[in-house]
Amino acid sequence: GEGVNMQPMNDTFVLDLSAANPEWRHVKVSSPPPGRWGHTLSCLNGSWLVVFGGCGRQGLLNDVFILDLDAQQPTWREVSGSAPPLPRSWHSSCTLDGTKLVVSGGCADSGVLLSDTFLLDLTMEKPIWKEIPVSWTPPSRLGHSLTVYGGRKILMFGGLAKSGPLRLRSSDVYTNDLSEEEPKWRYLTGSGMPGAGNPGGKAPPPRLDHVAVSLPGGRVLIFGGSVAGLHSASQLYLLDPTEEKPTWRMLNVPGQQPRFAWGHSTCVVGGTRALVLGGHTGEEWILNELHELSLASKHGLE
Repeated sequence: GEGVNMQPMNDTFVLDLSAANPEWRHVKVSSPPPGRWGHTLSCLNGSWLVVFGGCGRQGLLNDVFILDLDAQQPTWREVSGSAPPLPRSWHSSCTLDGTKLVVSGGCADSGVLLSDTFLLDLTMEKPIWKEIPVSWTPPSRLGHSLTVYGGRKILMFGGLAKSGPLRLRSSDVYTNDLSEEEPKWRYLTGSGMPGAGNPGGKAPPPRLDHVAVSLPGGRVLIFGGSVAGLHSASQLYLLDPTEEKPTWRMLNVPGQQPRFAWGHSTCVVGGTRALVLGGHTGEEWILNELHELSLASKHGLE
């Protein structure tokens, strides 16, 4: 991440949530990747972390590093995939089948926004990056989210998207079934693209740098991000892309919601808990607050 004086950092911390009194532990790892921000951190097979890209001291990056947190001596290992994507930051990534890294969009040199999608199979002895060929791509963007649902389907939401000469916050939703012989992006819902019907319900305000969480049954939960005007980014939204007519739902969840809603990070634990760490209140950075959203309580997301 980005530290004091905008210095890129390369430290790693772990929090064991199954402990009676969870405490952050600084993982002493050998050969850490170069410091960076604007990268993505994805999880493979439950205990492996995968870092891709971002911006470091020397500029944009397109390298891949893996860390096995269950190893006796955790060590970052660089994976040299051939034919890599362009170096980039503020892209999005997710993992398929617990073994494959998917990278989409982001910002390249000179501020150019990207619209490509690449896949890297990390089980191969010599991994090769493969660009997913499609006849049409969503407008290029950064700060969007990628979520896996229904096995090998991915859902893209939001971001700062290119719109003619402008860059605008987006609330568009696109899906792509990567199990198809010829994968293609489908426009699901959003700001009213010609030929696409908007669903019922109230869609989230356009945003970037939010988080999207995949829930059991293929549903996707949207929280936070950078939104315009007086809209609150702390509202939770739910979308089931598997429905015949996908409908946005606003969720009213009891408990104290985070004071912050932008610049945070999140993850799902055990399929039943979503954790939100840190963020920006609009006035200050709150870096060490941790909030938990129970996805399986009696007030759950039925």
